[in-house]
Amino acid sequence: MRILLLATVIAALSTTAFAQSLSGDQIRERLVGNTMSGFDDGEYYSQVLNPDGSITGRSSSGSYRGRWNISGNEICLSYESESDCTGVKLRGSRIIWDDGTTAWLKSGTALRPYKTLINAK
Repeated sequence: MRILLLATVIAALSTTAFAQSLSGDQIRERLVGNTMSGFDDGEYYSQVLNPDGSITGRSSSGSYRGRWNISGNEICLSYESESDCTGVKLRGSRIIWDDGTTAWLKSGTALRPYKTLINAK
C-alpha cells in the first residue's frame, strides 16, 4: 500500500517538478504562432494562437475560434462560451496549465485533423 501511495505521489510531482514557469514575455515567445494539442472536456483539440490575438482551432465537434491575450504572467483564452486566465509551465514540448491539465506544443501552425489526434494518443 505504501509503495502504491509513493508511486502516486511521485507521478503527480513529476508532471511539474522540472517544468519551467513562463513569464508573460516567454508565453508570447513560446506559444504564439505554434500549435497546441490536447484533450479537454472529453474532446481532443488542436489550436493555434495567432499573432493578431485570435485563436484558430479544431476538435471532434468541428472548427472553432477564440481570442487570447497576456495579462501579467498569465495567458487568457476566450471562446464563445468560456473565458479563463492561467499560468503556464513548460517541460520540453509539454504545456502544463495551472489546473494541472496538459497540452503538447508543436512548432508551426498546421492544425492536425481530429483523426490524427486520436491515433497520436
